[in-house]
Amino acid sequence: MESWFADAKPIDSLEPEIAFLLSEELRAVAHLPPAPLTLPSFPRAERLRARSVEVPGHEAELAAYYARLAALARRQGLRFDQVQHYFRLDLRLDNEAADVHLSFPWHDSFAAIDTVLRALAGPDEGLVYDDQDQGWAVEIWARNGTLYIRERDPETDDDPGLAVALPRAGLQARIAPLRERTAKLVAALAKEPGPPMWPGDTAPATWAPDPR
Repeated sequence: MESWFADAKPIDSLEPEIAFLLSEELRAVAHLPPAPLTLPSFPRAERLRARSVEVPGHEAELAAYYARLAALARRQGLRFDQVQHYFRLDLRLDNEAADVHLSFPWHDSFAAIDTVLRALAGPDEGLVYDDQDQGWAVEIWARNGTLYIRERDPETDDDPGLAVALPRAGLQARIAPLRERTAKLVAALAKEPGPPMWPGDTAPATWAPDPR
């Protein structure tokens, strides 16, 4: 049992969600001004985040946004690795009523996010997930039907971070629908013209810059 368990904030649940991160402009070349991007028009709670629950029925519109982005990057002679950060996903675990918001800023592909989701949904006990990168760290423990999750800055000694304790079963029940919904969206995007990054997105996509 970790010492911080005793100070973890008890909450009743967390709502997991994955969003496609959008941008209003392409800003990838220092000597060129930002190039505007037309955003999808379907309803969203946040202008620059398209959540997995908001996209179904609008897959073609989201795919068209990414196609515009890819075409613009190619016209500027950019390689995919120079604009890969415009194709990020974002995982959050939120409880609005308790003002709890856990983020995973370095998990920006479906493959990376799914490692967290599988750990949350699995049956293992003890430390089920642990990761850190550049000023961010998370650890997830499972013990006797309770999940203990702590997010913190490992580079700051006096930062206690945010630690919560919640029933395991409730969060687990929300994971499967989220995984299935997001996998379908990624598969739908993979069928559209554009960069071949969406089918599992475990390998960098490539394209030939437009020579014009």
